[in-house]
Amino acid sequence: MGTRACLILVFGVAMGCGSSEEVFVGDLTAPVVYGTDDRVEVFNHPDTDLRRIAEESIVALVPAFRISKESDGTYALSGGLLEDVEDLCPDELFGNQPTAAACSGVLIDDDLVLTAGHCIGSHTPCDAYGYVFNYHLEDPTRLAAIRDEDVYECAQVVSRGVPLGRDQTPDFAIIQLTRPVEGVHAPASIRPATPLREQESLAMIGFGSGLPAKIDSGGAVADPRAEQLDFFIANVDAFQGHSGSATFDSENRLAGILVAGRTPDYVTLDGETCQRVSVYKDSQAAEVIHNVAPIVAALCDEGWDAEALCGPNACDGQPCGSVLPPPGGSGTVPSTTTACSASTASTGFMSGWVGLLLFAAARRFRRRAA
Repeated sequence: MGTRACLILVFGVAMGCGSSEEVFVGDLTAPVVYGTDDRVEVFNHPDTDLRRIAEESIVALVPAFRISKESDGTYALSGGLLEDVEDLCPDELFGNQPTAAACSGVLIDDDLVLTAGHCIGSHTPCDAYGYVFNYHLEDPTRLAAIRDEDVYECAQVVSRGVPLGRDQTPDFAIIQLTRPVEGVHAPASIRPATPLREQESLAMIGFGSGLPAKIDSGGAVADPRAEQLDFFIANVDAFQGHSGSATFDSENRLAGILVAGRTPDYVTLDGETCQRVSVYKDSQAAEVIHNVAPIVAALCDEGWDAEALCGPNACDGQPCGSVLPPPGGSGTVPSTTTACSASTASTGFMSGWVGLLLFAAARRFRRRAA
């Protein structure tokens, strides 16, 4: 593995993340996406609606020790380069980009962020993270500036579901921020509590491998589980760090969040000493996406007062939520893992060294779905 590096996610300001680490500023590229890898930079995606959603509604869960505020009012995020963290081969995509995020999330109300339940736990309470908008490239060589209106903290977990046994769902957490979002940010539109179609096109936006946000609009539904409406199976390109990634239907409405999938993300091929992205056939789809309907239902059943979510006509004139099947009835999917470890951040807004050790260890470990 190469020397660990730190990339500061502000342009025009060079700040170190420890005296033992070399600092890189800017000098990013947006490689062409080839073959079956459908991940595209936010600024480069052809769908203007998806670009808007990525900028307004998508949230990175960043370990608090990786966030610092600069003298010019912008924020810096630190993280090792993907090529070093994963020991990638030189021609693999996104190798020179930072890996600051631990999990992914999406704004569903003016102060509520939805993410995967296994991202929040006793070792990673909600205040171990900063909730950061605008972690994406704004052009081929620069990351977008992150300002006060882009960075939030956790006030409380208002609803959470944890899977039992080998069940895949429930696996979600809804975080209330310490203040409503500001600036251009706005909640994503949510799909009514209706089944998806088999082979319906999907788009996923998140922070796989901790990278700046990517849009993958090349996925499709393999198994909608229309009768259960608990989760569905798809072939989106998902990596560790994609846990909680917002997944949108063919009308760009939030249909669910990614919670588990195939492993490993990277493999070493015969005759090589570096790692490459794992490749599977479309017919081997096994990414597990938690349907948003039972998540909203759980929130509303707990008495949350949000007309935009809990009203009878909240989602295109229909209910947003539906009842989650009882434990043991939600089904299982073999040979999948959660898409990010639950142990990926330090406890609270603490000084960096203990958190860095926990985070570094977690990047090499993916909790197997129970």
